[in-house]
Amino acid sequence: MRLRWLALYPLAFAVIFFGVARSLGTEDAVASFVVGQRLLVRVLALAGCVLAASAFDRGDHLRRAWSWMAWSTALLLLRDPLRLALEPIQDSTSAAAWLLDGLALIGNLALVIGVWQLARSWRMAAMTQPGNSKKALALTLGVAVLALIVAAPAAATAFRDLLGGDSRASTTLASALADIVALCLIGPLLLTAIELRGGLFSWPWGLITACRVSWLFYDAAAALGLTLMPGVPLYELFRGLALNLLFAAGVAQAMVVRAVRRAAA
Repeated sequence: MRLRWLALYPLAFAVIFFGVARSLGTEDAVASFVVGQRLLVRVLALAGCVLAASAFDRGDHLRRAWSWMAWSTALLLLRDPLRLALEPIQDSTSAAAWLLDGLALIGNLALVIGVWQLARSWRMAAMTQPGNSKKALALTLGVAVLALIVAAPAAATAFRDLLGGDSRASTTLASALADIVALCLIGPLLLTAIELRGGLFSWPWGLITACRVSWLFYDAAAALGLTLMPGVPLYELFRGLALNLLFAAGVAQAMVVRAVRRAAA
């Protein structure tokens, strides 16, 4: 029952976010609120990843996977306040710009490694049945095509800007490519959740899959330039949803592992 409430939490947070944003009177107040909630959900996501990693023993594959996710979240969390503090003094060649770009690049690389390690867990555990290989391939290819449709335009634009001499476009390009790779891994994550359906371990895998799907909607909303309301881009709603789902997945992972250990003891 607690896991069901945990799964509902990200949706409740999204409703509260929208309600509070609508209640604020000015766009400046809305903008400050959006920045604040972005930092809050990143902190929660980091806490969830650390909690999930701590549930496993040293050297465990899933401990490494969740640790990579934690490092990614921590670096991107560090980048957000630094960007606000350094924005007045940075330009395309300043040390501040290089610092922010470096944090983004390393954070996105850690994200890809973490999601990839989570996605390959289903192979390591040999959970697929012999008849599922074609279904798995079709699902993976379908999600990959969808990821390219959503995220490839941003990558292409950043690549053109980079060729045009805009060195800052390298960060956008790296982020877009990381999004494409991470989104392509939705298929294996979903397969793991399906294979585990009905069991306790289906909860963390289902939530982490929903997290990656939310990032897919984030990229789509950003590409289309949609707004939720004046001063609030629609992608901010999906960013908050994705990070809260990551928090919920991490907490669910820790709860399930500890419940299984208690039962075994």
